[in-house]
Amino acid sequence: MKDAFLPNAMDEVRTIALEWMAKAKRDLEAAQRMIDCADPLLDTGAYHCQQAAEKALKGWLTFRSVSVTKTHDLVHLVRECQKLDTGFQELFEMADFLSPFAVDFRYPGDMFEPPLEEAELALQAAEKIVHSISEKIH
Repeated sequence: MKDAFLPNAMDEVRTIALEWMAKAKRDLEAAQRMIDCADPLLDTGAYHCQQAAEKALKGWLTFRSVSVTKTHDLVHLVRECQKLDTGFQELFEMADFLSPFAVDFRYPGDMFEPPLEEAELALQAAEKIVHSISEKIH
């Protein structure tokens, strides 16, 4: 009976991890549309870059059956991932770059939006993180 329960639990973990990844890919697509257009929304696009990376990292942690904490700190999430896979070290710098986009442009009084070059770098970093994690899960 115990063995019959285990595959179902594993399937559920995989399903939730894939849902995290689906959300990450939608955030990435939203970022691409907002940054790579004639009239870009760079603040919102950069925010979605951070969100895509965050959700992908949480998806991988879920896939590895690690409890996911409520945080927007991508550096913390990469460190948690590194405990299980040292290959995440290559994502550390990109995570550090993207983390501030969770709040830097979201509220009045902050800088209105990042320069185009910075938003494009955020998009490249988010793409790298999402795609590398997607390969690890699939």
